[in-house]
Order: sequence, then C-alpha cells, then structure tokens
Amino acid sequence: MTVQITDPAGFIQAIIDKSLATLALQDKELLRVYWYDGVANSLTPQQRALVAVNDVQLRAGTINGVGQQKGVDSLIVTDLIELTSHHAVCDAVLVTGDSDLAVGIELAQRRGVRVAVIGVEDVASGVLHNQSFEITSRADRVACLGSAELTAVLRYAPVSTAASATATPQRPAASTNTPSAPAPTPTVGQVDQAAISAAVAAFIAQQATPLTNAVDASTNRIDAAIDRALLFHVLQALSHGALTNAEKIYARQVFRATV
Repeated sequence: MTVQITDPAGFIQAIIDKSLATLALQDKELLRVYWYDGVANSLTPQQRALVAVNDVQLRAGTINGVGQQKGVDSLIVTDLIELTSHHAVCDAVLVTGDSDLAVGIELAQRRGVRVAVIGVEDVASGVLHNQSFEITSRADRVACLGSAELTAVLRYAPVSTAASATATPQRPAASTNTPSAPAPTPTVGQVDQAAISAAVAAFIAQQATPLTNAVDASTNRIDAAIDRALLFHVLQALSHGALTNAEKIYARQVFRATV
C-alpha cells in the first residue's frame, strides 16, 4: 500500500494543528516542518509538492540498490541535537513509529526540550499507528492523526506485485514525514494468536478499574498509558524477546474487540 497525498498544504496543516494541540501550544508559532525522505536520482512529484509548501524543509536521505532508505535516521537525530543545542526550539514533535529514534528523543529531553510523538492511523483503510514502545514510553506526550484529519488530504492505494519491486518505500521520520505503509494484518502462523489472546484477557482481568474509556471512539486508538502497559504484559507473557509488529497489532486488535 502506498500513500498518495492529495492536498500537500492541507496535510502539512493537519500535522501542525495536531502538533500544537498535543502540546497545548495553540498560541505559539511552529518554527518549521522538516520532511525526511529517501531520494533516488531526483525528487518525486509528491516530494516536490511538499517542498513547495511554506515552512517545509526537505531532508533527503538516499535510496540503495534494493529500494531501502539510508541515512534518514541520522538526519533526524542530527537536526534534533542541533536545534536543541542552539535553543532554537523548546518543543518538538516527531511523526513516527520508529524505535531507532528513541535516542534522539532522549538527547532532546536532556537539553530541556519537551517531545511529543504522533502516529498515523486510519483503521477504515487498514492503517494502524504501529508506534514502538521504545518511543511512546519515552515521549512526553503521545497522539494520533486519525481518519477525521486524513480523509480530505490523502488516500491509500494498493501496490501491484510488479510495481512493488521498484517502488520507493516511505519511511517513518521526525518532525513530519509521509506516513509509513501499514503492516499487514497478522495471519495464523505469523503470531501465536492463542497465547496473545490469553495474555490480553489476563491483562484486562487484572485491571482495578473498568476500561470503558480505554479506546478513543473517534480514532479507535488505545490510550497511550494503557497501550504501553498492555504490550509490556504481552511481552512478559510470551517471554521471547521484543514483540514483533505483527504481535503488537494482534494484541491491540484483541484488546479493542474485548473492551
């Protein structure tokens, strides 16, 4: 599945609005939006359209021979260090789910900067936020862009088998970036569904208070604190190291269906 941004200016504004609301900074002005993406020989039409939006700066990584982005994470962390070291920002927002950016969050926070992390989730289109525990547990605030903000400014399109071999992948990035392509819905054999279902049921049963407000009805997003506790409980129950994205997705699906 690929992301097609139909209204670049509207999409950037939606991210800015969500960022300011998440950090309660409605009366403040954003410094700028950094867009991190891999670039092959030249910018794509979508990248050119985004760069043309006011206050958007492209930070370009590279694309290797097998279509993988390189150097994007280091650009994000470098910008965070530079901006915070020079006191250019007091708040930062990362639109990402990438656990590799946890170190960047910590470095910014050590310099007195408050960091929010925003995921992108459109359940109706099968797009789940897929934010790693490593970053949601470190962020000062966690939020999600849902279908209410996204429907008017972008759409998701399936990638054909032939096209997928040459398509440029989108990469989760910081400050703002194209939403990452969704992980496929887990199927039998990819995850131990019985064990995860049992772990989720046990987690729900252990809660001292009802979980009636644990899932946001408008975005279908699980409360960040409950989500962290849920995944940690499932991790302990499975006892095989870090949870895969498929395991996280399935645990959240079971939780939503149960509560």
